[in-house]
Amino acid sequence: MTAASTPSNDPLHQTISAIHDSPTRVALAITGGGSGALTSLLAVPGASRTVLEGQVPYAASALTDYLGNQPDRFCDDATALAMGVAAFQRATILAGDETSRDTLLGLGATASLTTERPKRGDHRALITVQTASSTTLARLDLAKDARTRAEEENLVTQLVIDMVARAAGVPPFSGLSLSDNDNLETRQTVASPELAAVWNQQHPIAWSLVDGGWSLEPTSCPVGVLSGSFAPRHRGHVELQQAAESILEGPVCYELTAVNADKPPLDFETIERRREVFTDRPLAMTSAATFVEKSQLFPGATFVLGVDTAARVIAPRFYDHDADKLDSALKTIRENGCRFLVAGRLDDDGFQDLACLDLPTQHRELFSPIPADVFRCDVSSTAIRNSGNTC
Repeated sequence: MTAASTPSNDPLHQTISAIHDSPTRVALAITGGGSGALTSLLAVPGASRTVLEGQVPYAASALTDYLGNQPDRFCDDATALAMGVAAFQRATILAGDETSRDTLLGLGATASLTTERPKRGDHRALITVQTASSTTLARLDLAKDARTRAEEENLVTQLVIDMVARAAGVPPFSGLSLSDNDNLETRQTVASPELAAVWNQQHPIAWSLVDGGWSLEPTSCPVGVLSGSFAPRHRGHVELQQAAESILEGPVCYELTAVNADKPPLDFETIERRREVFTDRPLAMTSAATFVEKSQLFPGATFVLGVDTAARVIAPRFYDHDADKLDSALKTIRENGCRFLVAGRLDDDGFQDLACLDLPTQHRELFSPIPADVFRCDVSSTAIRNSGNTC
């Protein structure tokens, strides 16, 4: 039963009531199954103290709009994690500056449940709770053909409520009706104080050290910065970094930004997974979404990037199609003593390099090419994720 149809002494009703009595405020986004959690939360008195927003981006286009980009898959870990972060962002916007971020939750849930047609894949639900200091992901694999759609929906609803309760610090829901053939796994990543400070934009930069620790102070002053998503870091990144060090005659550090101009922010689990391979040199973790912001963090540095990223640096859409805004941004980068070192890249139209870009005439001197005979790698991180190979 949902809370809407149960008495006040029902365990689910009691759990929701305890959530409403806590200082927790939550924004939820649920797709594919489990949307009954929204009804349940709203049916118990006190919901206005807790629920900031509930969205059901059910169509593929709706979920793409909610996340800001189309996910590779609509029911997997990465999508659930991205939904949780997007929901947390919504919570911070809706709650306003007067609300402590420590009381806010973003919950994202994506499910693939039984349908009227035979289902080839697993019946599953993935639920993320994102807070200002942690990322929690639960994966529920359901026994196939063991329940009706309504029964699976109800179980996912219960799990959503249970996860909100746990994050709110109130007694969890005790009536989760799992069978021996179901499997529930939960993992949590708690951010270090340094990482949390950057993620919450309380500090501009933290350094992931080779020993696995964190520092707010740099271990050295790099002459170059190689920014990327590193999903995954591969031999091409290493060779590009080495080529840049040879050209610039000094150390080049890697930078991973928690906040991107055209992608959802990274959750803590993803950040930890990506940084764990940087055992050879420190990694700068920043909240600098644009190269203007990066130039303020790394004055005098040369930014090492691929031609695809260089194209985005000058793309009008990132400046509201306002030429003056683009001009101002590049002027600021120059004033901060920064410039760009650009590597070529293979795409569907062939090998592209700096000469392929229509650079603003007055800012051409900010961009220098890396010759293809010095560095070239024709495999992207996307291709590596799909194939498991390296270049």
